[in-house]
Order: sequence, then C-alpha cells, then structure tokens
Amino acid sequence: MKKKTRARPPEKADGRIRRPTMDDVARVAGVSKATVSRVLSGMEGGYAAETAALVTETAQRLGYVVNSVAASLRSRQTHTVGLVVADVSNPFFGGVASGVESRLAEDGYSVIFANSGNRIEREKELVGLLAKKQIDGMIIASSAMAGTHILRAQSQGIPVVLVDSDIANLDLDAVVIDNRAAARTAVSYLVGHGHRHIGIVTGPLIASFDVQRLEGYREALMMAGMEFREDYVFRADLLATGGEKAMGALTRLPDRPTALFVTNNMMTLGALVGLKKAGLRVPDDISLIAFDDQDWYSVFQPPITGIVNPAYEMGRAAAERMLLHLGGGNDVPARIVLQAPLIERGSVIPFRP
Repeated sequence: MKKKTRARPPEKADGRIRRPTMDDVARVAGVSKATVSRVLSGMEGGYAAETAALVTETAQRLGYVVNSVAASLRSRQTHTVGLVVADVSNPFFGGVASGVESRLAEDGYSVIFANSGNRIEREKELVGLLAKKQIDGMIIASSAMAGTHILRAQSQGIPVVLVDSDIANLDLDAVVIDNRAAARTAVSYLVGHGHRHIGIVTGPLIASFDVQRLEGYREALMMAGMEFREDYVFRADLLATGGEKAMGALTRLPDRPTALFVTNNMMTLGALVGLKKAGLRVPDDISLIAFDDQDWYSVFQPPITGIVNPAYEMGRAAAERMLLHLGGGNDVPARIVLQAPLIERGSVIPFRP
C-alpha cells in the first residue's frame, strides 16, 4: 500500500477551498479511483479491510460527500420511499409517519411525505407525482375505498403497502386493525354499563375504516337486541369542527343518546367542545368512548376511555413489509392485523334513569 498523503481540503488556483472529488480521495489515500468508488458505495470484495478504513477516513478528513443522485442512477435505486397520509394534522397519521420513518432510517432509507388533506382527488394526484420521482416504494395511509390510482403505481413496478385501509380487489400488503371488532368492543362496553340509547359520530364513509367502524357499531346493537336508529348516526368530516357540529345535531334530539361512540381523535376533541358549549357534562350527562387513544385522553378531565389504534406500530410494520419487498424477499402480499385494546378510564359511567 502506498504511503498516505496528509489529508487537507483541496484548494483552487486562487487559494480558495474547493469541493473535494473522488480523485482527491484516491490521490490522498494512495489508492485507485475505482477502489474509492467501491468502498464508498458499499460494494463488497476487491479490497482489504484496512483499505476500506483508510478510504473512509480520508473522505471524512477531506469533507468528501458521496453524490447520492449519481449513485442512485448507477444502482437504479434511490433509497427513498414515498409516504402519503390522509391528514398530517391528525396525531394518528403523525404516529404512522414516525413509525415508518424510524424503521426505514435503520436501513438507510429516507422518506418523502405527502398530505392529501382527506381529499381523494389530491391523493390520486400525489400518488402519480411520487411515482414519477423514481421512488423505490410507496406506503399509503389512505382515505380512499377505490384504488385505481394505487394500481397504476403498482403496475409501474413500485411496491405499495397500505396502512389502516382495506381496498377491495387490490392484492396489496396492508397493515390494519380489525376496525369492525374494535367498534363492537367499544359499543358493547357502553351496553355493559346499561346504556340503551347509544349514538355514534363517524366520518363521511369514504374510507374503509369508517365503514367498518359503523358496521361494528350496528352489529353490537344487534347483538344486544337494540334498535339501530339513523338519527343517532352523526356524520362529520373527520375534523374537530365536524365533531363539534355533530353535537349541535345531538342536542336538538328530543330523546338524545345517553352514551356516545366517536370514531376518531379529531372528532372527539370537537365533540367535547360541542358538549361543553351545550352545557352537557361527560360523563354525568352523557358517557363517551373514543377511537384513536391519544396521550391527551389520559390527562383530560375526566380521562377519556379509548380504543387504541397503534399508529406507530402500524407505521413500523408497514415499513418492515416494504423493506422485505425492496430486499427481494417474499413478494406474496400479506394482511397484518394488530391489536386494538380498550383502555378504561373515567368518561363512561353506568346509565342512571
């Protein structure tokens, strides 16, 4: 091995520091440019361990940074995964994003985030834009129940993993909870506390999880021998404002529900505001159980009984499936179902006539 030259940043003719190149690293380390390329691109074989250490140290000393764009063109991989979420302001999707990013980062992947704002047309547009960016894969926490735009991305050879979404007729990986069973658990808990008039605040039924939670609500009523009442179904826009408006409709009913099941955390926040404005106390005047158990559920007074929707774990599981595809592993789509337990707190009390 040649004697290594003292590493110092290269200079221009006028004495100013210039950006170091691969040639500079090779010259200072006393090795070929091909060896530098192999070491810094992570290619195995063809050089000794001490050579790899020397090249890496020299590159760091000189401040040489590998051109990731050029490396991606050579390998035909960008080590980038697109992530489309339905609502970036919703803590649930923040948890999903955090789980995805943390797991992918462990394997050297970066994430391009995109927010559809609960708008299907925007989601379609974003999926198309990401597909053009030469990403290696796409994870979608979708609000859609139809997936032709997702199918188009898949047809371009882009692996796709869904989070908290079941889209009919698409043979894709999906990481979900059993939304129907979780809703049955929530409503049955209210029934077990003697409530016979139970309302539900649900979204606009454009997402599979919304539909499944409403189905679970209906099934729990049927199991308890209770009537399904359309006037007890309060449809909102998945946002806090929608939850608050829904409480306006609830308070106008002549025989309002004694208990309420709210199907996401944002609408829960709005519902609590709406109930307070109407002078109704939780749980004294109306019991309440909510989906998407959040940190604030436990500190609210009274603490909110909630159904856990394990966002971070779902994100990591989706990233794990993506890495399996990108690593050339088993390509058979899998449906991974995580647990959604009920956390009992203080917002539900037994019915008092």
